[in-house]
Order: sequence, then C-alpha cells, then structure tokens
Amino acid sequence: MDRKIPPYLFFIFLSFFSIVLTFVVFKPFISEDISINLVLYSIGKLAGLIGFLFLSILIISGDTARFFDRYFGMDKIIKFQRKFALVTAIFVLFHPIFFILSSKSITNSIKIYIIPNFAVLPLALGIISFYIFIIVMISSVLYKKISYNSWQYIHILAYLLFFFSLYHAFNLGSNSANSFIRLIYLIFLIAIIIGINYRTYYKLKQRHNKFTLKEIKWETKDTFTLILKPNKKFNFKAGQFCFLRLNKDKLYARHPFTISSSPEIEDLHFTIKLNGKFTKTASELKKGEEIIVEGPLGIFTLSDNEKKLVFIAGGVGITPFFSMIKSLKEAKNEKNVFLLYCSRNVNSIIFKKELDNINEKWIKKTYILSEDECQGYEKGLINKELIKKCLGNIGGCIFYICGPEKMKNLVLKELKELGVIRDNIITEDFFW
Repeated sequence: MDRKIPPYLFFIFLSFFSIVLTFVVFKPFISEDISINLVLYSIGKLAGLIGFLFLSILIISGDTARFFDRYFGMDKIIKFQRKFALVTAIFVLFHPIFFILSSKSITNSIKIYIIPNFAVLPLALGIISFYIFIIVMISSVLYKKISYNSWQYIHILAYLLFFFSLYHAFNLGSNSANSFIRLIYLIFLIAIIIGINYRTYYKLKQRHNKFTLKEIKWETKDTFTLILKPNKKFNFKAGQFCFLRLNKDKLYARHPFTISSSPEIEDLHFTIKLNGKFTKTASELKKGEEIIVEGPLGIFTLSDNEKKLVFIAGGVGITPFFSMIKSLKEAKNEKNVFLLYCSRNVNSIIFKKELDNINEKWIKKTYILSEDECQGYEKGLINKELIKKCLGNIGGCIFYICGPEKMKNLVLKELKELGVIRDNIITEDFFW
C-alpha cells in the first residue's frame, strides 16, 4: 500500500543514463589512441556530466517535493534526496579529481582546477560551483543547527550552482557541441524553471496559513498539544502532518508535526513531545502568538477499502491514529479498528482518557507497556504472538505503523514472519 515509484520508471532512468555513459566513455576510444591519461580524463568528463544531471534532479525534486508528496509522501522524498545527494557528491568530487590525475603535471592541474581564473570564465564558474556545492552539502548535514532564514538563503545558492554549472558545461564541456547533450541541458533547464515557479507559487500561497495559539494542553509530563485557531478553513486528511515555524527568540527553524485533531473540527491540534530547543520554545508560547503552518503533507492516510484496520503506535506516534479514530467516530464510519499502543508506562500513554471514552463496538484497544506490569495491560514489546493474541485472524487486515524507528523495524519483522505481505503494511517515518 505504500506509494512506490513504478518499476518501469527505474528502467527508463537506467536506459537514459546507459546511453549517456556509452556516448561519453566510448567515443574517445573509437577515434583516438588509448592511454591512461585519456582513460582518467574520460572518467572525469563522465563524472562531471553525471554529477550535473544528478545535481539537477536533486534541485528539481526539492522544488517539486510538495507536488509529488501526494504520490510518494514527503518522508520518502526527503529520504531519497539525502541518499541521492551522497551519490551526487561522489560524482561531483570525482570530476576535478580525475581531471587532475589525467594531467602530466598534477601540481599545475591543481592550480588550474582549484583556483578560479576569471580570464577563463566558464572554468572559473565551474570551480565556484564546486565550492557552492560543498557549502550546500555541509549546510544540509548541519540543518538542525542553522536558522530557517539562513537555511533558505543557503539553498538559494543551489540555483546559482545550477546556472553556473550549466554555463560551465555548455561552454567548456568537451561534449557540449553534441546535439544530444545540448538537448539534455535544455530539458533540465526547462525543468528547473518550472520548479522555481512552482516553489515560489507554493511559498506565496503558504504565507496565508497564519494561525494563532488558542491554548496549550499538557497530555503527559513531557507531551503537550498546541491548539491553534486558523484564519481560514484548513482542509486536510486524518494522518497528515504540517511544518510549523516559530518566528521568535531567533528560532526561525521549521519542524514537522502530525495533526492530532480530526478534519471535522475547526481548530487545529498538534501533539508534541518535548525534545530540543524548538519543542521547548513551542511549549512556552503564549495565547494569541502567531504560528506559521505549512501543509498539509503526507500520504499516511486511510485507504478506501473494506479491510480491517490495525493501528500500531509507539509513544507520540499515536497522533495520526488519534486523528483517524476521531474522524471515523465523528463521520460515523464504523470500520473494524484494532489499536495496539506501546508506551513505557501507564503515565506516558497519550490521549488515554479520550481513548478510554471511545466505547464503540467497532474499535478494540490494547495498551502495551515496556516497563510497568499492570492488570489490564500487556507487558513487553510487540511480537507475533502478541499480534495474534490481540487480532486473532490477521487475514483481511491492513497494518498502519507509526512510532520510533526501532519499534517500526521490529513490527515489520514480526509481520513478515506472520506472512503479512508488504502491500498490506503502511508506515510513517520519523524523518526529521
């Protein structure tokens, strides 16, 4: 049930780059004598071309992430970007390294490819692009320690990086005169322009999503709910999340939190566990203070089928399920729901009072405690024996999992051993 990129797209992607690889790598060996310097130079040239194409894909995927969120989910898009950025970095680094190694005078080559010489503008812009790439990569690694405004300005550099790299490749690349390569450059240029326009439109639209704090409600000793009053109707699906931004105390960062209220009520609730400076600042907000909300995002939502729903939550991972349960209750949509909720102890169970007050026959609730041993609660961790005990027959069930990564991986392993197919498992990742 997870939205996945169709396999045929991977084949198209691989075929495309196979053509590029064949063209760039093998053409020099057809017309020239083979030498080690030529091989190293060709590898550097190939690395530069692939690095530019991968960099373009990274920028485009970032600009259009909000659009493609509805198909793949923001968590999976961000995970893809992080892994793909590492692959891109390898090719970008290999580009100057192999050019330097291909030269008979490595010392002279280092000066040429490391120090910008504006007498040769395309080469100088290529070198500057390389340094901008390093800056953007470092900021991506340290994103939690950089203010939101700084983060935004640094990522604007990504556009300079693209246009400088394009100018460098178009004017200095040894294959830039080839019509096929020029077509590739043109396609990515058009895609980047479309991405910039979409991102700008989205940002301007989101500026209107300004909410005011109505109340802070403490759920447990370290978990609280922000109750926000919107300035207009805010539509979302139960299970989705938003980015929250606080413009105070030099804290300009934004962080994702799942909506814990149902779509049927006017106020918007975000239930947050204390964990770091951002959440502490959020817990100290005063009534009437402004919060900027970006979203809704995510595809961790209910599917339209008749299968039994099994919600497996850990800690604050209960938030999307609470929204779903409240939504089903208010819409009188009596699906068969089984909630398995894991907590450390009784006092750390979020929404316990509200969940206990839902006595409809269509929902069955099981609390699982990892530390305490209490009557009426299960003890330990979720395993296949406990799943079978709580559910009985697991046939016709669709499993939703949200919680810490360790818990999620354990549950996935146990479900696999029970014979549950991956298409019947939907997970939400804690990716931030």
